[in-house]
Amino acid sequence: MPQFNKWKKASIYNMEHEHICDVAVQARNEDITLIFPEEIMNGSWENVSVVFYDDMKGLITYKCKLKDYKRLSMGLTVKCILGEEEGAVQRRNDLKIRQIIPISIQTVDTVGEKISVDATIQDISAGGLFCVSEHIFAEGDRFSFLFRRLSKPMRLECEVLRRQPYEGKGNFSRDRMMGYGCRFVNLTDNMESAIRSYVFKEDLLMKKRERMRL
Repeated sequence: MPQFNKWKKASIYNMEHEHICDVAVQARNEDITLIFPEEIMNGSWENVSVVFYDDMKGLITYKCKLKDYKRLSMGLTVKCILGEEEGAVQRRNDLKIRQIIPISIQTVDTVGEKISVDATIQDISAGGLFCVSEHIFAEGDRFSFLFRRLSKPMRLECEVLRRQPYEGKGNFSRDRMMGYGCRFVNLTDNMESAIRSYVFKEDLLMKKRERMRL
């Protein structure tokens, strides 16, 4: 049973699986109020999917009905009526999508000089990413890169948790390429929310394309 009172944030999607916005959550028992960001002045959405961030159960998605939009001092609010649960993903197994994204990494070399090296993201989640590169990183090394796939590009910082010989497919040199499992560090709540929204949106788009091919 999800702990409604501990829900603090959520992401709203329309029935075409398009991301609307992220919202703050106020929950008392099963009375749930969503608070829209400042740029949302008016609301007319009624039937939506809402992904709640539950510390115990993880990322939990419900079909919801929104009603009683009100403009209060805290911003635009709406009552959220929970419907059918559509699914849940444990936070430790945060939703991950496979995407091939070339990036330019900023890091330091063995003598502490700043350098830029090429890498390719192969999967990404709100918690981190797996990438491949010819540059040799050690566990614990950190690097940053500008992630341009977000609506507002953000510079993300990563810490290498593990490295392994590259064994995947693609036009990469297996003799020189290494794979790196990394976690994001120094993320603000807004940055985490932006990445998670991107991942959910891309996952929904991929599922929609798969359904259209059937």
